[in-house]
Amino acid sequence: MEEELQQTTPRALWLLIILPPAIGAAAMEADFVLVRQACAAQHNVGLYAVTIAGLALIVATAFIAFTIWKVEGTRWPSEAADRSTRIRFIAVLGILSSAMSFLLLLAQGIAAMLFDPCQW
Repeated sequence: MEEELQQTTPRALWLLIILPPAIGAAAMEADFVLVRQACAAQHNVGLYAVTIAGLALIVATAFIAFTIWKVEGTRWPSEAADRSTRIRFIAVLGILSSAMSFLLLLAQGIAAMLFDPCQW
């Protein structure tokens, strides 16, 4: 049983691709909920906290994907049909998904800093 827990399954690795956009979407939804309170209070602290927490979670997801890629070998995924190549490919996709989600959430955070919450 311990060996099963130590092995990384490709099905669980798909979370590395799906989780970063889900975190970005959740942060955007949380901002939509908090923007009325931010407007009433005339401060963006809650919006900043959501953005920082989302960015931290996305960076953690990217770090996990990078670590898995390093463990499986730092070669770029080839066309071989072995398990290690599939894991490296999914890990690289997870890194790229995290990078895209990070940039989108960062742009949303910059907008929260530049605009008054009552303008949303």
